[in-house]
Amino acid sequence: MVRASPAQSDRTRWHTTSVQERLEHVHRLLVLHPRFREAVALLDHCHKSSRHASEPVCGAILGTSGVGKTSVVDHYRKSYPAEETETATRQPVLKVTLQPDARPKGIASDLLMALGDPAWSRGTVQTLTNRAVKLLHHCGVELIVMDEFHHLFDIDRARVMTKASQWLKVLIVNTKIPIVVCGMPEAEHVLSAEHTERRFKERLTLRCFTWRTTAGRREFCGMLKKLDASLPLAKESGFAEAELAGRFFLATRGVPDYLMTLVRGATSEAISQGHEQVDIADLARVYESKLAMQRVLADQANPFIGKLDKGALDRVQPADELRTAGVGLTPRAARSRRKQLTAGQLLGGG
Repeated sequence: MVRASPAQSDRTRWHTTSVQERLEHVHRLLVLHPRFREAVALLDHCHKSSRHASEPVCGAILGTSGVGKTSVVDHYRKSYPAEETETATRQPVLKVTLQPDARPKGIASDLLMALGDPAWSRGTVQTLTNRAVKLLHHCGVELIVMDEFHHLFDIDRARVMTKASQWLKVLIVNTKIPIVVCGMPEAEHVLSAEHTERRFKERLTLRCFTWRTTAGRREFCGMLKKLDASLPLAKESGFAEAELAGRFFLATRGVPDYLMTLVRGATSEAISQGHEQVDIADLARVYESKLAMQRVLADQANPFIGKLDKGALDRVQPADELRTAGVGLTPRAARSRRKQLTAGQLLGGG
């Protein structure tokens, strides 16, 4: 299935690396593709604004589940790790996860919880807020990242939590600490509200990869090539080769999280079996065990088994544009998708 490049001198070091070290490398695997870098740049711009701007520059990173919002934030936070001092835990970049049905008291509690306050839920809105403001400065917080920001929008009632957005505006004014919010696309309703529109000027929407345009295919294959080059294996696995790249897209619908799950899992399988490149059987097994049950993929055959209908790729939309799965293999393969998955195939046998 896969072909190794003629020259692999830069990868030969993996021959002498232990299995445990290789698996740890796979677990940490992260490729900074262009849109990932844009999101990191947004965080950095807002973070540094507190040092020279008259008021903090706040921003937003939006996108559907799996596009990489959390990975971006976690990557950025590693550059500014928490540090224990004699008086407090210094946290330059504070990540706060907002709970559903967010209200001022709940957001203040979430802030205090992230700051390590043992009494994070005790008190009135005012006392919780006052404690949060003091602790933010005491802990040296320079940037606040609020995850699950869409919880400030009530989908059922199609309205913005006005008091919560007002409270957030006052927090920014009183602390002068920049805030970057992350959430699902419906968070745009909150950002367009009266109390937040002017504050959050820096905005970026992360999207899934696409196959339907030349530029989209080039970007997706470029990501596959970078991933292949980053694997702790002595040989390339040919991820970006035309047919295999198409199978990858069908298996992930362009969702970065699905792609990383598939690559990490298949690479771990190859390493555990003593192989120096990922085989299509590895990909088939990982797809079936970790991705096949996902809603957007549930109605299609395993893309790594059977003959691929390449023309069908032109009809497939990214997961964040269309949630309908089921195309990609030839009609015969689609009709017999479950019958095809024999134990031998899934286990790599004949």
